[in-house]
Amino acid sequence: MTIDQKTPTNNNMSSVILLLLILNLLPHICTSEETARHIKILNQSGRRISISWIHPSSGARTIQHSTPDVLNGASLALDSFVTHTFEILELPSKRTKMCLDGKEEDEACRKDYFTVNDRQNQVVFVREGVVV
Repeated sequence: MTIDQKTPTNNNMSSVILLLLILNLLPHICTSEETARHIKILNQSGRRISISWIHPSSGARTIQHSTPDVLNGASLALDSFVTHTFEILELPSKRTKMCLDGKEEDEACRKDYFTVNDRQNQVVFVREGVVV
């Protein structure tokens, strides 16, 4: 006796194989939802800052706020993903056009970086000296 391809045994086996494939792929399909994180950045640096996301491949910076800066004492809420890296950049004084350490506007002001980790509802404090 030969087993026909349409027998219940073959259909059940195909279903089991399909189910195993789906279960194997499921973690990859759910990754973006599982790695999404809400973060809040609190500027306690005493300076105006700019916050940029750093593209992991190109290194290009994308500013993450619609206003020109994040003022001292202000906060910025962002939705991001685990492993995304951000740059916090001190902005020169509007009055003196100088960074706090005396560098002129066209020179690099102080900066620091942080990477989103796997904790939910993260709060990032930018302290005096633009230190995260």
